[in-house]
Amino acid sequence: MSIGKKQFDLSAFLASLFFISCIVLGIYKFILLLHAGTLPITSIINITADLSCMALGYVLFVCSIIDKSRNEENLNNYLLLLFTCFCSAFLDEICWLVDGDISQIYLNTVANTFYYIAAPVMAFLFWRYVVSYLGLDHKQLKIFNFILGGGLIGAIVMRLANPLFGYYFSITADGCYQRGPWYLLSNLYAYTTMILTLILIFLAKKRFKTYQIIILYLYAFFPLAVGIFTIFTYGLSLSSPVIMLVLLLMYCVLNVIQNRERSISDRELKMANTIQENMLPHVFPPFPERTEFDLHASMNAAKEVGGDFYDFYMPDDDHLVITIADVSGKGIPAALMMMVTKTLIKNRGLSDFNNCSKILSSVNNQLCEANDVDMFVTVWIGVLNVSTGELRYANAGHEYPAIMRAGGKFELIKEHHSPPIGCMEGIPYKEKRLQLNPGDYIFVYTDGVTEANNTSKELFGETRMLEALDLPCNGDVSVLDQNVKDSIDKFAGGAEQFDDITMLCVKYNGVQESQDKRGNPMKQIKVTADISQLDQVLAFADAILEEAGCSPKAQMQIDVAIEEIFVNIAHYAYPSGNGEATIYMEEDASSKTVQITFEDEGIPYDPLKNEDPDITLSAEERPIGGLGIFMVKKSMDDVSYEYSDGKNRLTIKKKII
Repeated sequence: MSIGKKQFDLSAFLASLFFISCIVLGIYKFILLLHAGTLPITSIINITADLSCMALGYVLFVCSIIDKSRNEENLNNYLLLLFTCFCSAFLDEICWLVDGDISQIYLNTVANTFYYIAAPVMAFLFWRYVVSYLGLDHKQLKIFNFILGGGLIGAIVMRLANPLFGYYFSITADGCYQRGPWYLLSNLYAYTTMILTLILIFLAKKRFKTYQIIILYLYAFFPLAVGIFTIFTYGLSLSSPVIMLVLLLMYCVLNVIQNRERSISDRELKMANTIQENMLPHVFPPFPERTEFDLHASMNAAKEVGGDFYDFYMPDDDHLVITIADVSGKGIPAALMMMVTKTLIKNRGLSDFNNCSKILSSVNNQLCEANDVDMFVTVWIGVLNVSTGELRYANAGHEYPAIMRAGGKFELIKEHHSPPIGCMEGIPYKEKRLQLNPGDYIFVYTDGVTEANNTSKELFGETRMLEALDLPCNGDVSVLDQNVKDSIDKFAGGAEQFDDITMLCVKYNGVQESQDKRGNPMKQIKVTADISQLDQVLAFADAILEEAGCSPKAQMQIDVAIEEIFVNIAHYAYPSGNGEATIYMEEDASSKTVQITFEDEGIPYDPLKNEDPDITLSAEERPIGGLGIFMVKKSMDDVSYEYSDGKNRLTIKKKII
């Protein structure tokens, strides 16, 4: 009797109709016979007990299908046990109603036969109820299930054959029930199964609470006691009412008390879930004043508290740190591990954001110091230079990130990554670099996305994820996030979500476009004055030149000039070694020229005041220096310098076509 998700589905309705029909029919026939005065006092007592048992059984049935707190298999076993006990009481009532009626000999025989079948069925169902209550793997008890199942079939066959041989009972010529010579053997299977169930409960007592053991033992004890009592005392058959009372006790204690305990546990989990969610940033866009990038993240928590988290912050005006992680395990321990890990990573990231590998190494060693629960965390962390688009990142056992180049489609960045943090101290984590250009997207996620499954246990997978990412989003990262979530929901088709679904996406827009004094559009990039940033500067300039349709020759000459000027700034502008340089580029479409201005706050220096070197002299005869800026002046159409507001500004102009 499987109960679906709706509280009153068709099967529940039909079962209710059966219960009510049996009760009404039994009461009607009982009243008729009472009015006729043909029932002995023994029959009246037994029928009254059976009717009370049936009424109680229906109430328990309604309560059970409304309040479904147990797992489905355990609930079904309980309902089948309840249904069998109800039928047993109904059959016993029929037996007492027709006993001694010569015209009802066949009905008496059939009713008693199926009444005898009920006992072994209930014993087997009690065994299955305890097994499902414990949540034991069927393989562990496969041989016992096979033996008891086979024994049940044998017991049923023996009872069906009884009307031919009369070894358990018989109906005499005057229509009265009479026990057979082998009546005691009819209880053999039921008693054996009950004893085996009690042994199982004893062996698994550590998995039960004391009151649970008492209730389960009472279920076995009372029917055994009543069965032994009826062996020596014929005239009262109270097995079904007694079993129904124990089923009521089982419902009240095992179900109601567990509901209360589960409610407390659910409140604690809900509180933990709330704490977990409140630790994550939820305001989007998070940095509305920053136009260099767009960012959106989300976490759709599963039913049970997990350990997913995401984080992002700007330790300075030029860097964005993004993190996504997944703690192994579920429940409160995973939530606590998540909060500790997030705090450690952020604290380290705020102070040492220039090296992702050092962040992971430091946090890994800290987690390993007191990781008694053997939990680990997969982490992807990246640091985006919002001025240049350079993304430095490290992957500690996390999912492959997905990237989309401007105008293209999403694809996974499949690279070898390091082990998760929290596994072993001293693990080196490798930092990698990636250049993002304006219009590029980077998407990171947890395995709850790809491992979401549908009702057929099929995984969502990476291919479906990439297809969802490629759905139209009009450049809105929040729409992109929703596209993936909607695709997962459609694929799952109502299947329960077992893991958190966490996603974070960054769209790189590039440097902010400003205007010069004439109102022409001007783009800029701000970098550390270090030769390691030369490639980023050249990439920035080349992207603008190519978009403007610059000729290859002019682009080569401009690149050489940029390299010469930027290297000089990196080497000489800041004697202390710490400083920044900003490069402004503006295009004049009417004159087909581009103007590039290099700005730094280093020591004042005008490279144009020096005399040009005499290129007629040999290299040995010429003084060192001055040749690079000379080449810039010769290859560019105009070169100028000014110093104001504490800044050096060197400007070059070049016709690009």
